[in-house]
Amino acid sequence: MASYNGGPMPQAHIDFLKGGQLWIERDEQVFVHGGFNPDISLSSHSAQALVWDRRLLDLAWKKQVDGYKCQLGKYKDIFVGHTTTELYNTLQPVHVCNVWNIDTGAGWSGKLTIMDVDTKEYWQADLTPDLYDGTPDRL
Repeated sequence: MASYNGGPMPQAHIDFLKGGQLWIERDEQVFVHGGFNPDISLSSHSAQALVWDRRLLDLAWKKQVDGYKCQLGKYKDIFVGHTTTELYNTLQPVHVCNVWNIDTGAGWSGKLTIMDVDTKEYWQADLTPDLYDGTPDRL
């Protein structure tokens, strides 16, 4: 991997990654990297779906109609990443139904975004190419 200059990943890093959670539930909120089917329990999903699935955000777009408030599943707020908001022609977090996409493209040419998930206030870094004098190497 480029971040290890071609060397092996330290065992402590491997252990940290293996011990990670595929989702986190907090009060009426859930945080997941990819997505999930909101009509079935999170534990019923594969790791593949929770990390890579993009259908939840697409479903939210289809359910939202002219400002009508919609909710997918049982959570007040669902926070996802994995799909850069650049695909929706914005570098801001995207809020559709009760789904928040906060992946604003820092891994490409966008910005790194952090959000206070209670107030929904967010802060952003400069564009990634401006920070690294060009686009950073991909891992």
